[in-house]
Amino acid sequence: MPMTTPVIPETAFMPSAPPLSAPNRVDTTVDVARGAAAGAVAGIAASAAMNGFQTLVIPVFRPDGGGIPATEKAADRASMLATGYRLGNADRAVGGEAVHYIVGALTGSLYGAMAEVRPGVTRWRGLALGLAAATLVDQIAVPLTGLARPPWRYTVRTHLYGYASHLVFGFVTEAVRKVLRERLARRALPSRDAITLDDIAVPLLLGLANGQRTFTPPAAVTIAAAGSGLGLQGTPLALLGSKWTGALMSAAAIGEYVADKQPGIPARISPPGLAGRAIGGALSGAAAARPGKSWLAAGLGAAGAVAGAYVSYRVRMRLASALGRDRPVAFAEDALSLAGAAAVAGYAAMRQKQRDRDPAPLAA
Repeated sequence: MPMTTPVIPETAFMPSAPPLSAPNRVDTTVDVARGAAAGAVAGIAASAAMNGFQTLVIPVFRPDGGGIPATEKAADRASMLATGYRLGNADRAVGGEAVHYIVGALTGSLYGAMAEVRPGVTRWRGLALGLAAATLVDQIAVPLTGLARPPWRYTVRTHLYGYASHLVFGFVTEAVRKVLRERLARRALPSRDAITLDDIAVPLLLGLANGQRTFTPPAAVTIAAAGSGLGLQGTPLALLGSKWTGALMSAAAIGEYVADKQPGIPARISPPGLAGRAIGGALSGAAAARPGKSWLAAGLGAAGAVAGAYVSYRVRMRLASALGRDRPVAFAEDALSLAGAAAVAGYAAMRQKQRDRDPAPLAA
């Protein structure tokens, strides 16, 4: 049988091309913190655009005027609560602008956070946000707080002016938020050893809530650990994932709500009060931290609890003095601590679920 010489293709002698390097993975997960940050910046930009639009269209709409703007009234009220003094005309105008931009930033931040978990809120290129803001804020909230007259006491031109202004606000907010969020999403993920915004914000916010109430953040964290899970299995904090621990912490939190309203309770800034809050903040922060960041989170949680105790104590004393009653302020503080702790613990649980679904190492 004759032998045949194998034909070797020319490409066999060509140097092999280096393998294409895989691009760094990008953060495509739901990120409420980044969404809120992008929304806050967008809200500030939209507030400036809204001011410019109103300056241009006032001659067209000719809205009702002559009174003190609601933003200036709000600034004056804030000054009265904080210092006991009313603002002068010049200071009130500056304060009104500050209120305008603060409300814009807060609205944008809430919108940006909601857009991460409910993308439907961004419909109509942000015009839905403008309609909602005009209705909920201008037509309902502002009159209810006494900062403006009831809606039926304004002309149709004034209402059209308000809605048109808020449509501009919504459109600009969404446009800026979308650009900022896309830029943030294209950033490569940090290495596991890097300290991220979540590593700082989550325990610090839990600590601040712990400064108000000793047992509320630990209760929120234990409920999150027992329900959604915080990745505590096999760690020294695994006991916090027990439903019994959650029930005990919840009972302690309810008991604290009741005791807080009783006379003779030691101040939260007394040594025992500060110690209990610092321990609770450290425990909550460590439990909500991602793997490898427990000690950092514990320190931030404890520091946040001490700072939160001092700040919330001063604010409560001042508000109670201004209102002449302490109990309404105490109930409001209960609600703030509960809502804040539940939101942050829920966010930490959501992030842990994302890590469980995508356990691949982060980009170096």
